[in-house]
Amino acid sequence: MKTKLFFGLVLFVLAVRSQEAAPRYRSINSVWLGYLNTTTIDEKWNVNTDIQYRTKEWLEKPSQFLVRSGLGYKLNDKVRITLGAAHFRFYLTSITTNGEWRPWQELLINDAVGKTKIAHRFRAEQRFNQKVVANKPTNDHSFNWRFRYRLEATRHLIKYGSKGISLIIGNEILINAGNSIRYNYFDQDRLYAGFNFDQNKHLTYQIEFMHIWQQQSNGITLDKVSIVRFNIFHRISL
Repeated sequence: MKTKLFFGLVLFVLAVRSQEAAPRYRSINSVWLGYLNTTTIDEKWNVNTDIQYRTKEWLEKPSQFLVRSGLGYKLNDKVRITLGAAHFRFYLTSITTNGEWRPWQELLINDAVGKTKIAHRFRAEQRFNQKVVANKPTNDHSFNWRFRYRLEATRHLIKYGSKGISLIIGNEILINAGNSIRYNYFDQDRLYAGFNFDQNKHLTYQIEFMHIWQQQSNGITLDKVSIVRFNIFHRISL
């Protein structure tokens, strides 16, 4: 129901914009590589850091590089809050990039239905994007808010000691807000599924397929992005 509502709203916006120009659809293939670290300080506090490299046209061209980190606090067994910041580099060419600074805040609620773990993630982001003119970065920046909601389910398929294989399925909706946003209030929808392979209590390897519908700022371009994602999750206790 949520996904149908999203597509309905996107199509409505595209229909309005089509009075000025016909909608355009682009198909993009991408690979995302990530290292995600959780360092536990004590029973309440931890630091989460991830480093990611993303390509387009599968592995042919660089797309993005990012570093993101946050300080998390455990309110109880189910609820955690995190404050963090991130820096992104977007490749305009193979060597030229423009940047984005992104403070963010997060509320994570963990629950379970039977043997299936359920996670609700609410995240607010403040995006300071370096403006680009004639495919060159400038010293000016635009600003907008983005609000994200992710629903994720994880179910153990095989468990033996600290090793195991889990199925993961999720969907995330991202919504833009702010004076600079005119046509793409619904930024994107991310639907994904994959497997987690637990090596031990410290290391998990993940392979995932993700499909993204993303509306561009002109309101008439809708990207259909197919992504193969490889992640390494590394947990450290101090």
